[in-house]
Amino acid sequence: MKKIAALCLIAAMGLQLTACAGLGGNKDAWIEENTGKIGTTLDCGQFVVNGEVYSFPGDISDWLSSGWHISNNYENKDTFMLENNVESNEFELFNDEITSQYVSMLAINLEEEPAKIADCSIQCVEVKVSDDKDSAKLLLPGGITYKSTKEDVIAAYGDPVEIEDDRYLYYQYTTADDWDVNVEIEISAGVVDQVSYYLADSNWGYVGSAQDCIQFVDDALKTSFYGDYANYVENKFDTEENAQALYESEIQYYAEGLMYYLDVDYESIDPTIAQGYYDLSAKVLAKFKWDTPVVDLPDGASYGSMELTMYPTDFLDIILEDAQAVADVSADMTEDEYAENMLNAITPKVDEISYKDPVVGTYDIDLNDGVIDSDDWDEIDYILMDFAD
Repeated sequence: MKKIAALCLIAAMGLQLTACAGLGGNKDAWIEENTGKIGTTLDCGQFVVNGEVYSFPGDISDWLSSGWHISNNYENKDTFMLENNVESNEFELFNDEITSQYVSMLAINLEEEPAKIADCSIQCVEVKVSDDKDSAKLLLPGGITYKSTKEDVIAAYGDPVEIEDDRYLYYQYTTADDWDVNVEIEISAGVVDQVSYYLADSNWGYVGSAQDCIQFVDDALKTSFYGDYANYVENKFDTEENAQALYESEIQYYAEGLMYYLDVDYESIDPTIAQGYYDLSAKVLAKFKWDTPVVDLPDGASYGSMELTMYPTDFLDIILEDAQAVADVSADMTEDEYAENMLNAITPKVDEISYKDPVVGTYDIDLNDGVIDSDDWDEIDYILMDFAD
Protein backbone atom coordinates (compact mmCIF):
# COMPACT_ATOMS: atom_id res chain seq x y z
CA MET A 1 0.00 0.00 0.00
CA LYS A 2 2.81 2.33 0.86
CA LYS A 3 4.45 1.56 -2.50
CA ILE A 4 1.21 2.21 -4.38
CA ALA A 5 0.69 5.47 -2.47
CA ALA A 6 4.23 6.53 -3.25
CA LEU A 7 3.74 5.77 -6.93
CA CYS A 8 0.50 7.75 -6.95
CA LEU A 9 2.27 10.68 -5.29
CA ILE A 10 5.05 10.57 -7.86
CA ALA A 11 2.50 10.39 -10.67
CA ALA A 12 0.61 13.36 -9.26
CA MET A 13 3.78 15.37 -8.92
CA GLY A 14 4.66 14.46 -12.47
CA LEU A 15 1.30 15.77 -13.69
CA GLN A 16 1.79 19.01 -11.76
CA LEU A 17 5.28 19.47 -13.16
CA THR A 18 4.02 18.75 -16.64
CA ALA A 19 1.17 21.22 -16.18
CA CYS A 20 3.52 23.88 -14.86
CA ALA A 21 5.93 23.28 -17.68
CA GLY A 22 3.05 23.55 -20.11
CA LEU A 23 1.93 26.87 -18.66
CA GLY A 24 5.43 28.22 -18.75
CA GLY A 25 5.91 27.15 -22.34
CA ASN A 26 2.62 28.73 -23.43
CA LYS A 27 3.16 32.02 -21.63
CA ASP A 28 3.92 33.83 -24.88
CA ALA A 29 1.74 31.76 -27.18
CA TRP A 30 -0.37 34.87 -27.75
CA ILE A 31 2.49 36.42 -29.70
CA GLU A 32 2.49 33.73 -32.37
CA GLU A 33 -1.31 33.54 -32.37
CA ASN A 34 -1.69 37.26 -33.15
CA THR A 35 1.29 37.98 -35.41
CA GLY A 36 -0.64 37.25 -38.59
CA LYS A 37 -3.46 39.64 -37.72
CA ILE A 38 -1.52 42.77 -38.68
CA GLY A 39 1.18 43.88 -41.11
CA THR A 40 4.90 43.89 -40.57
CA THR A 41 5.64 47.61 -40.83
CA LEU A 42 4.51 50.53 -38.66
CA ASP A 43 2.72 52.24 -41.52
CA CYS A 44 0.13 49.46 -41.59
CA GLY A 45 -1.35 51.60 -38.81
CA GLN A 46 -2.40 48.66 -36.62
CA PHE A 47 -1.37 46.90 -33.42
CA VAL A 48 -2.83 44.19 -31.19
CA VAL A 49 -3.79 44.53 -27.52
CA ASN A 50 -5.05 41.43 -25.71
CA GLY A 51 -5.87 39.75 -29.00
CA GLU A 52 -7.89 42.68 -30.42
CA VAL A 53 -6.66 44.60 -33.46
CA TYR A 54 -6.73 48.39 -33.10
CA SER A 55 -5.97 51.04 -35.69
CA PHE A 56 -4.28 54.37 -35.31
CA PRO A 57 -5.64 56.87 -36.05
CA GLY A 58 -8.77 55.45 -34.47
CA ASP A 59 -11.83 56.19 -32.37
CA ILE A 60 -12.25 55.82 -28.62
CA SER A 61 -15.47 53.92 -29.27
CA ASP A 62 -13.42 51.10 -30.83
CA TRP A 63 -11.86 50.47 -27.42
CA LEU A 64 -15.06 50.96 -25.44
CA SER A 65 -16.77 48.27 -27.51
CA SER A 66 -13.86 45.87 -26.91
CA GLY A 67 -13.84 45.59 -23.14
CA TRP A 68 -12.47 48.94 -21.90
CA HIS A 69 -14.06 51.84 -20.04
CA ILE A 70 -13.11 55.44 -19.33
CA SER A 71 -11.70 55.93 -15.84
CA ASN A 72 -14.20 57.03 -13.24
CA ASN A 73 -11.64 59.63 -12.22
CA TYR A 74 -12.38 61.53 -15.44
CA GLU A 75 -14.86 64.08 -14.16
CA ASN A 76 -17.98 64.79 -16.21
CA LYS A 77 -17.03 62.16 -18.77
CA ASP A 78 -20.71 61.67 -19.62
CA THR A 79 -21.57 65.36 -19.92
CA PHE A 80 -18.37 67.20 -20.88
CA MET A 81 -18.33 68.30 -24.52
CA LEU A 82 -15.07 68.72 -26.41
CA GLU A 83 -14.98 71.48 -29.03
CA ASN A 84 -13.82 71.01 -32.63
CA ASN A 85 -10.08 70.34 -32.99
CA VAL A 86 -9.58 70.66 -29.23
CA GLU A 87 -7.45 68.13 -27.37
CA SER A 88 -8.56 66.71 -24.02
CA ASN A 89 -6.58 66.24 -20.84
CA GLU A 90 -4.93 62.84 -20.41
CA PHE A 91 -7.17 60.08 -19.06
CA GLU A 92 -7.09 56.30 -18.67
CA LEU A 93 -9.08 53.47 -20.17
CA PHE A 94 -9.31 50.50 -17.81
CA ASN A 95 -9.84 46.90 -18.83
CA ASP A 96 -13.26 45.60 -17.79
CA GLU A 97 -11.86 42.21 -16.73
CA ILE A 98 -8.35 42.97 -15.45
CA THR A 99 -9.07 45.99 -13.30
CA SER A 100 -5.40 46.92 -12.83
CA GLN A 101 -4.76 47.02 -16.58
CA TYR A 102 -5.05 50.37 -18.33
CA VAL A 103 -3.90 52.47 -21.28
CA SER A 104 -3.49 56.24 -21.28
CA MET A 105 -5.16 58.43 -23.89
CA LEU A 106 -5.79 61.92 -25.15
CA ALA A 107 -8.95 62.58 -27.14
CA ILE A 108 -9.52 65.05 -29.95
CA ASN A 109 -12.79 66.09 -31.55
CA LEU A 110 -12.38 66.10 -35.32
CA GLU A 111 -16.05 66.83 -35.98
CA GLU A 112 -17.55 70.29 -36.44
CA GLU A 113 -19.96 70.01 -33.50
CA PRO A 114 -18.97 69.53 -29.82
CA ALA A 115 -18.79 65.87 -28.78
CA LYS A 116 -18.49 63.71 -25.67
CA ILE A 117 -15.12 62.08 -24.99
CA ALA A 118 -16.55 58.66 -25.84
CA ASP A 119 -17.51 59.91 -29.31
CA CYS A 120 -14.15 61.51 -30.10
CA SER A 121 -11.06 60.34 -31.95
CA ILE A 122 -7.79 59.36 -30.32
CA GLN A 123 -5.10 62.02 -30.29
CA CYS A 124 -2.66 59.82 -28.36
CA VAL A 125 -2.62 56.29 -26.95
CA GLU A 126 0.13 55.12 -24.59
CA VAL A 127 0.58 51.48 -23.57
CA LYS A 128 2.89 50.35 -20.78
CA VAL A 129 4.13 46.75 -21.20
CA SER A 130 6.07 44.19 -19.16
CA ASP A 131 6.22 40.46 -18.46
CA ASP A 132 3.76 40.88 -15.60
CA LYS A 133 0.75 38.60 -16.06
CA ASP A 134 -1.66 41.53 -15.75
CA SER A 135 0.20 43.73 -18.22
CA ALA A 136 -1.49 44.58 -21.51
CA LYS A 137 -0.39 42.10 -24.16
CA LEU A 138 0.79 44.52 -26.84
CA LEU A 139 1.96 43.26 -30.22
CA LEU A 140 3.33 45.75 -32.74
CA PRO A 141 3.84 45.13 -36.47
CA GLY A 142 6.83 42.93 -37.22
CA GLY A 143 6.42 40.94 -34.00
CA ILE A 144 7.68 43.63 -31.62
CA THR A 145 6.63 42.92 -28.00
CA TYR A 146 7.71 43.52 -24.42
CA LYS A 147 10.64 41.13 -25.03
CA SER A 148 12.05 43.06 -28.00
CA THR A 149 15.34 44.93 -27.72
CA LYS A 150 16.33 48.21 -29.31
CA GLU A 151 18.14 46.21 -31.97
CA ASP A 152 14.98 44.20 -32.66
CA VAL A 153 12.98 47.38 -33.12
CA ILE A 154 15.53 48.88 -35.53
CA ALA A 155 15.74 45.60 -37.44
CA ALA A 156 11.94 45.64 -37.85
CA TYR A 157 11.40 49.31 -38.66
CA GLY A 158 14.75 50.68 -39.77
CA ASP A 159 16.61 53.61 -38.27
CA PRO A 160 14.41 55.92 -36.18
CA VAL A 161 13.80 59.53 -37.17
CA GLU A 162 15.38 60.37 -33.82
CA ILE A 163 16.90 58.59 -30.83
CA GLU A 164 16.83 60.42 -27.50
CA ASP A 165 18.96 59.43 -24.50
CA ASP A 166 19.66 56.10 -26.22
CA ARG A 167 16.25 54.82 -25.05
CA TYR A 168 13.50 56.74 -26.86
CA LEU A 169 13.07 55.71 -30.49
CA TYR A 170 10.88 57.99 -32.64
CA TYR A 171 9.25 56.87 -35.88
CA GLN A 172 6.78 58.50 -38.25
CA TYR A 173 4.35 57.34 -40.91
CA THR A 174 1.58 58.82 -43.05
CA THR A 175 -1.71 57.01 -43.52
CA ALA A 176 -3.61 56.53 -46.76
CA ASP A 177 -5.93 59.32 -45.53
CA ASP A 178 -2.91 61.64 -45.23
CA TRP A 179 -2.69 61.65 -41.43
CA ASP A 180 0.84 62.08 -40.06
CA VAL A 181 1.47 59.75 -37.11
CA ASN A 182 4.35 59.72 -34.62
CA VAL A 183 5.32 56.56 -32.75
CA GLU A 184 7.51 56.65 -29.65
CA ILE A 185 9.02 53.38 -28.42
CA GLU A 186 10.69 53.52 -25.01
CA ILE A 187 13.41 51.05 -24.09
CA SER A 188 14.05 50.21 -20.42
CA ALA A 189 16.32 47.51 -19.00
CA GLY A 190 17.21 46.61 -22.57
CA VAL A 191 13.68 45.85 -23.84
CA VAL A 192 10.51 47.65 -24.94
CA ASP A 193 8.81 49.22 -21.93
CA GLN A 194 6.23 51.64 -23.37
CA VAL A 195 4.77 52.51 -26.75
CA SER A 196 2.93 55.71 -27.71
CA TYR A 197 1.07 56.55 -30.92
CA TYR A 198 0.03 60.18 -31.44
CA LEU A 199 -1.18 62.46 -34.21
CA ALA A 200 1.60 64.78 -35.33
CA ASP A 201 1.34 68.56 -35.08
CA SER A 202 1.87 68.69 -38.84
CA ASN A 203 -1.70 67.48 -39.34
CA TRP A 204 -2.93 70.94 -38.34
CA GLY A 205 -0.22 73.09 -39.81
CA TYR A 206 2.90 73.66 -37.83
CA VAL A 207 4.13 77.13 -36.90
CA GLY A 208 7.43 77.02 -35.04
CA SER A 209 9.57 79.89 -36.29
CA ALA A 210 9.43 83.52 -37.38
CA GLN A 211 9.38 82.47 -41.03
CA ASP A 212 6.53 80.03 -40.33
CA CYS A 213 4.56 82.90 -38.74
CA ILE A 214 5.12 85.13 -41.75
CA GLN A 215 3.94 82.40 -44.12
CA PHE A 216 0.94 81.50 -41.97
CA VAL A 217 -0.34 85.09 -41.60
CA ASP A 218 0.17 85.88 -45.28
CA ASP A 219 -1.59 82.68 -46.37
CA ALA A 220 -4.44 83.29 -43.92
CA LEU A 221 -4.99 86.80 -45.32
CA LYS A 222 -4.88 85.55 -48.92
CA THR A 223 -7.43 82.88 -48.01
CA SER A 224 -9.70 85.39 -46.28
CA PHE A 225 -9.69 88.14 -48.89
CA TYR A 226 -8.58 86.63 -52.20
CA GLY A 227 -9.96 83.11 -51.92
CA ASP A 228 -6.41 81.97 -52.67
CA TYR A 229 -6.04 79.10 -50.22
CA ALA A 230 -3.79 76.61 -52.04
CA ASN A 231 -0.84 77.11 -49.67
CA TYR A 232 -3.10 77.40 -46.63
CA VAL A 233 -4.63 73.99 -47.34
CA GLU A 234 -1.39 72.38 -48.49
CA ASN A 235 0.22 73.36 -45.19
CA LYS A 236 -2.75 71.78 -43.37
CA PHE A 237 -3.99 74.89 -41.61
CA ASP A 238 -7.47 73.85 -42.67
CA THR A 239 -9.42 71.83 -45.19
CA GLU A 240 -10.31 73.20 -48.61
CA GLU A 241 -13.96 73.19 -47.60
CA ASN A 242 -13.32 75.26 -44.48
CA ALA A 243 -10.95 77.61 -46.29
CA GLN A 244 -13.63 78.30 -48.90
CA ALA A 245 -16.15 78.85 -46.10
CA LEU A 246 -13.78 81.37 -44.47
CA TYR A 247 -13.48 83.31 -47.72
CA GLU A 248 -17.25 83.32 -48.23
CA SER A 249 -17.81 84.50 -44.65
CA GLU A 250 -15.49 87.48 -45.25
CA ILE A 251 -17.41 88.37 -48.41
CA GLN A 252 -20.69 88.15 -46.52
CA TYR A 253 -19.35 90.22 -43.64
CA TYR A 254 -18.14 92.99 -45.94
CA ALA A 255 -21.30 92.92 -48.08
CA GLU A 256 -23.58 93.24 -45.07
CA GLY A 257 -21.43 96.01 -43.64
CA LEU A 258 -21.54 97.80 -46.99
CA MET A 259 -25.34 97.49 -47.22
CA TYR A 260 -25.71 98.77 -43.66
CA TYR A 261 -23.51 101.75 -44.60
CA LEU A 262 -25.80 102.45 -47.58
CA ASP A 263 -29.01 101.98 -45.56
CA VAL A 264 -29.95 98.88 -47.56
CA ASP A 265 -31.91 96.26 -45.63
CA TYR A 266 -29.96 93.12 -46.51
CA GLU A 267 -32.39 90.87 -44.62
CA SER A 268 -35.41 91.76 -46.74
CA ILE A 269 -34.19 92.65 -50.25
CA ASP A 270 -34.55 90.30 -53.20
CA PRO A 271 -31.87 87.55 -53.01
CA THR A 272 -30.75 88.28 -56.56
CA ILE A 273 -29.99 91.89 -55.64
CA ALA A 274 -28.28 90.77 -52.46
CA GLN A 275 -26.08 88.47 -54.55
CA GLY A 276 -25.03 91.50 -56.55
CA TYR A 277 -23.68 93.06 -53.35
CA TYR A 278 -21.81 89.85 -52.53
CA ASP A 279 -20.24 89.78 -55.99
CA LEU A 280 -19.28 93.44 -55.68
CA SER A 281 -17.79 92.82 -52.26
CA ALA A 282 -15.60 90.01 -53.60
CA LYS A 283 -14.17 92.49 -56.12
CA VAL A 284 -13.46 95.00 -53.35
CA LEU A 285 -11.78 92.37 -51.17
CA ALA A 286 -9.54 91.45 -54.11
CA LYS A 287 -8.12 95.01 -53.89
CA PHE A 288 -7.00 94.64 -50.27
CA LYS A 289 -3.29 95.14 -49.75
CA TRP A 290 -0.76 94.59 -46.98
CA ASP A 291 2.99 94.27 -46.68
CA THR A 292 4.80 91.09 -45.71
CA PRO A 293 4.48 90.77 -41.92
CA VAL A 294 7.53 91.61 -39.81
CA VAL A 295 7.85 89.03 -37.04
CA ASP A 296 9.97 89.16 -33.91
CA LEU A 297 10.22 85.61 -32.60
CA PRO A 298 13.55 84.31 -31.25
CA ASP A 299 14.58 80.79 -32.22
CA GLY A 300 12.87 78.24 -30.00
CA ALA A 301 10.52 80.80 -28.46
CA SER A 302 6.73 80.47 -28.29
CA TYR A 303 5.98 84.14 -27.67
CA GLY A 304 6.82 87.14 -29.82
CA SER A 305 5.23 89.95 -31.79
CA MET A 306 4.24 90.84 -35.33
CA GLU A 307 4.04 94.16 -37.13
CA LEU A 308 1.65 94.31 -40.08
CA THR A 309 1.38 97.28 -42.42
CA MET A 310 -2.07 97.49 -44.03
CA TYR A 311 -3.48 99.74 -46.75
CA PRO A 312 -7.23 100.37 -46.33
CA THR A 313 -9.08 101.07 -49.56
CA ASP A 314 -10.94 104.31 -50.10
CA PHE A 315 -14.00 102.56 -51.56
CA LEU A 316 -16.41 103.73 -48.87
CA ASP A 317 -15.25 107.31 -49.46
CA ILE A 318 -15.38 107.37 -53.25
CA ILE A 319 -18.91 105.91 -53.42
CA LEU A 320 -20.35 108.46 -51.00
CA GLU A 321 -21.31 111.13 -53.55
CA ASP A 322 -23.05 108.69 -55.92
CA ALA A 323 -24.73 106.91 -53.04
CA GLN A 324 -26.07 110.20 -51.72
CA ALA A 325 -27.46 111.06 -55.16
CA VAL A 326 -29.50 107.83 -55.11
CA ALA A 327 -30.64 108.44 -51.55
CA ASP A 328 -31.81 111.97 -52.46
CA VAL A 329 -34.34 110.66 -55.00
CA SER A 330 -35.37 107.50 -53.18
CA ALA A 331 -38.55 108.70 -51.52
CA ASP A 332 -40.87 106.85 -53.90
CA MET A 333 -38.68 103.77 -54.38
CA THR A 334 -39.43 100.33 -53.03
CA GLU A 335 -36.73 98.66 -50.93
CA ASP A 336 -35.63 96.53 -53.88
CA GLU A 337 -35.56 99.51 -56.26
CA TYR A 338 -33.50 101.49 -53.80
CA ALA A 339 -31.07 98.61 -53.26
CA GLU A 340 -30.69 97.93 -56.97
CA ASN A 341 -30.21 101.59 -57.92
CA MET A 342 -27.62 101.95 -55.17
CA LEU A 343 -25.78 98.85 -56.40
CA ASN A 344 -25.74 100.13 -59.98
CA ALA A 345 -24.43 103.50 -58.84
CA ILE A 346 -21.48 102.22 -56.81
CA THR A 347 -20.34 99.19 -58.84
CA PRO A 348 -18.25 101.20 -61.38
CA LYS A 349 -16.31 102.75 -58.51
CA VAL A 350 -14.46 99.47 -57.85
CA ASP A 351 -12.15 100.26 -60.77
CA GLU A 352 -11.30 103.62 -59.20
CA ILE A 353 -10.15 102.22 -55.85
CA SER A 354 -6.94 103.60 -54.38
CA TYR A 355 -5.48 103.40 -50.92
CA LYS A 356 -5.49 105.49 -47.77
CA ASP A 357 -2.47 106.11 -45.61
CA PRO A 358 -0.99 102.84 -44.31
CA VAL A 359 -1.98 101.62 -40.87
CA VAL A 360 0.61 99.70 -38.86
CA GLY A 361 -0.71 97.19 -36.36
CA THR A 362 1.39 95.40 -33.75
CA TYR A 363 0.12 92.07 -32.46
CA ASP A 364 1.24 89.51 -29.91
CA ILE A 365 2.25 86.05 -31.12
CA ASP A 366 1.57 82.94 -29.06
CA LEU A 367 2.47 79.70 -30.84
CA ASN A 368 0.61 77.73 -28.17
CA ASP A 369 -2.69 79.49 -28.78
CA GLY A 370 -3.44 79.95 -32.47
CA VAL A 371 -0.48 82.27 -33.25
CA ILE A 372 -2.69 85.41 -33.22
CA ASP A 373 -5.84 85.69 -31.12
CA SER A 374 -9.29 86.25 -32.58
CA ASP A 375 -9.59 89.86 -31.38
CA ASP A 376 -6.46 90.77 -33.34
CA TRP A 377 -7.78 89.05 -36.47
CA ASP A 378 -10.98 91.08 -36.07
CA GLU A 379 -8.96 94.29 -35.86
CA ILE A 380 -7.09 93.40 -39.05
CA ASP A 381 -10.46 92.82 -40.72
CA TYR A 382 -11.78 96.21 -39.59
CA ILE A 383 -8.69 98.06 -40.78
CA LEU A 384 -8.52 96.49 -44.25
CA MET A 385 -12.27 96.82 -44.73
CA ASP A 386 -12.08 100.43 -43.53
CA PHE A 387 -14.72 99.63 -40.89
CA ALA A 388 -12.40 100.68 -38.06
CA ASP A 389 -14.01 104.10 -37.73
